[in-house]
Parts: sequence; structure tokens; C-alpha cells
Amino acid sequence: MSLDQLAATISGSLVLPGSADFDGARLYHGRAGDPAAVAHVGGVDDVVAAVGAAREERLPVAIRGGGHSNWESLPGALVIDLRALREVVVDQDAAPTADGARLVHVGGGATWGEVAEELARHGLAISSGDTRSVGVGGLTLGAGIGWVVRCWGLALDQLVGAQLVTAGGDVLELSETSYPELFWGVRGGGGNLGVVTRFDFLAHPLTGVVHAAITLDGADLPALIRAFRDVMRAAPRELNGSLMRTPPMGPELPSRTVIELAWAGPDEAAARAAFAPLLGLPQVTASEVAPVAYPDLLQEPPMPPPGMTMPTIVDENGWFESLDDHVIDALVAGAAEAGAPMLLVRWLGGAFGDVAPEATAIGFRRAEAFVMSAAFVPPDGTAEDVARVKAALAPFVEHSVGAYGNFTNSVAPGLPERMYTQPTLARLRALKLEWDRDNLFSRNHNVVPVVG
Repeated sequence: MSLDQLAATISGSLVLPGSADFDGARLYHGRAGDPAAVAHVGGVDDVVAAVGAAREERLPVAIRGGGHSNWESLPGALVIDLRALREVVVDQDAAPTADGARLVHVGGGATWGEVAEELARHGLAISSGDTRSVGVGGLTLGAGIGWVVRCWGLALDQLVGAQLVTAGGDVLELSETSYPELFWGVRGGGGNLGVVTRFDFLAHPLTGVVHAAITLDGADLPALIRAFRDVMRAAPRELNGSLMRTPPMGPELPSRTVIELAWAGPDEAAARAAFAPLLGLPQVTASEVAPVAYPDLLQEPPMPPPGMTMPTIVDENGWFESLDDHVIDALVAGAAEAGAPMLLVRWLGGAFGDVAPEATAIGFRRAEAFVMSAAFVPPDGTAEDVARVKAALAPFVEHSVGAYGNFTNSVAPGLPERMYTQPTLARLRALKLEWDRDNLFSRNHNVVPVVG
């Protein structure tokens, strides 16, 4: 099927270069890509047709859910835009689990803000990402560390089924009992195995959250991270949190160091008791504690205006099994040498660690923390500038057990070897060879099918 035939076939629309709608259709996350075409699909049959056209035209496929990834920046792909598939439905025919969780069907083009708002009306929530406009698909397929990760695990840990369009155009229903190996690979394989058009989650009862924002004097960042670590190591799993140093965003938004905490439940007294050791740190300069609805935890950072020349983000991250003092010192020193103003420590454990390493494609379940740092190289910076920053951030590679693809800005090859354990990567390559031998789905942290 040619692109012209695809345009006449789908119920949605196909936008080609030169058309009046193309400049708008090729935008992703405030930037303009250079695709061969953008297919706004109206349903699963359209996805099958678009995948078939890409296969016959030998075009790589880029999947757009929320549009937050870098993969659309690589030219020449057929972008399959799923954003019309955004329905969020609580299954009224499925009985709740023993702890009250409900089956929820989420379209592959939904965003987490939409999911959170709809589920809140039913007193439910899924631990998702931190940003409202992030797509359900990309985040879930790559893992999904959310504000309630210590209670319910990753977003993919709450996934019990999925509808997948394969490279061959088959529409498969995946679960633990239907194509179980493919279902394993979808949970962490990062879009290498097909297009997920529907996600089936277990959403959990949650009638409220208590949130704390604690602003600190960040002069001694290693001491702050150690204090945060010591509290979180002993905390109940209802307590979730991160420590972040943010870069300056202009005269009115200087750099600051903040601990954000989320208590999973409406009990403000219990939350304040859990927050107390961190609220009492001598470095605290301001704090705010308040009950909030779960959707209000999801934020939306400011978007750059279309066409704005952006700096190059050079980042590094890792899963850390033990955030010991010497590791903290090395990470902070490396970030300082790199001139990296952003540093994030997200605490794990709890339900995240309850999952067996081999149960999903995210195998680093003994990690107690995820840490990320980012620097910004000016638009006129050179490849040598980028390499210098990367070299300074080497402690993130040396001390971690692996990298997290969803927080890895680079589209460079070689990252899957850090993102997956060797047994996991071997399983993913075998699945890729079986279901996408020609590597149609390569606009991702690509798991290359290995022959022989």
C-alpha cells in the first residue's frame, strides 16, 4: 500500500509534506520534525493500514502518543499519531480485586493527565509519570516511575493486558495467559515490538494524597541527599518522594533545591508524622504541606515557543542499588564538573522492589534510588563540548547498575546494553527476531534483531 493509497483508506487523515496542515502535524513537544508523513489514525484498523504502508514503502515508524520523545526528530519516518485513541474507561463488568482495584481500559493516545482526571472521578489512580501531557504509551512501555511507585510499582507493573499491532499487521490481545512472552517484552521493551493501541491497567483506590514541598539551602548538596536517603530507607511505602535541584529559569525563577513528598492517602496526621524528619532538617528555608487530589500532583512544565533554538540537553542517569556516601559524593562532584544544574534523586523500594527481576523487562528491582543529572550545552556548542560533559558525568555509569530509557535524552545507539541486563536483552532480541525481524519499529532505544 502506497502513502496515497493509505490516505484514501484510513478513517483518520494522512498529512504529507507540502500540505497546509503539515507544519502543525510535524510538531512534537514544541519542536518541528521532518517526517515522510503523519498518519492521524482514527482506530485500530487505521493503525494496521499505516503499519502496512510503512512496511511496503520501507519507511521507519515513529509512534506519537504524548509527543514527548526525541524519535520524531530523526527524519524520514511515518509518524503514526495515536491521539484520537484516548478513551479512558473503568470496566464496570469486571469485578474489583480483593483490595478494591478496578480494571481500566486506556487508549494508546491518552495522556496521564487525562487518565488521572477520569480515574479521580471514580476514586481511583494509577501510579504514572509526573507530567500531565506525557503519553500513557511511551511512559508505560519504558517503565513509568510515578508518585506512588513505592505503593504500586511502576506504571508497567499495573498493566494486566494490552492490544498490540505487530510489524506484520496482526492485532493481538496480550496478557499473562495470551502471548505471555510478548506481554513480558512489552512491559519495558520500549515500543520495539509493535504499536500498543489499548492498555489494560489495574487502577487502585485512592481518595486523596498529602503533598509536601520543602525548599532547602542547597549549599551542601551531598549532606542533603544523605539526609533524604536515611529517612526514605526507613519510611513506610505510603511515603514517596524525590529531591531535586533545578536550574534557573530566568530572573524570577532562580535555581533551587526542593524535596517533594507524596503520602498515598488522605490521612494528614499520618503524613505529617512521616514528613517530620525532613521538615525538621536545619537546611529547610520554607515548606508547604497540604492535602491534594492525585491529578494535582501531575504538573506541566513550560513549553518553548515553536521554532525557538534550544540548547542541547546532555544527561546521564542510573538505577542505584545502594546510594552510599561515596556514591553520592561522586555523583555530585561529577555533576559539578559537568556544569550540570539539574540533579534528581527519586526514591524507590517498596512495591517497586517486590517484583522479581525477571518478571518484566525492567530487571533492576534491587535499586533503592534512581538518579539523573542534566547539563545544557548552548546551541553554538561543539561535539567536543558535549563529549566533555558526558565524560564528567561518568560516575552515573560507573556506580549504577543500569540506565533508565525514559529519562535518557540521547538517541545514540548502544544504550540498550545499559538499559537491560544481559538475560533481558537476549530475551528481547529473540522477541524482536520473531515479531519484527526487519526492525520496522526502530525509532526507540532500539533492540536490534540478531540473526544466528
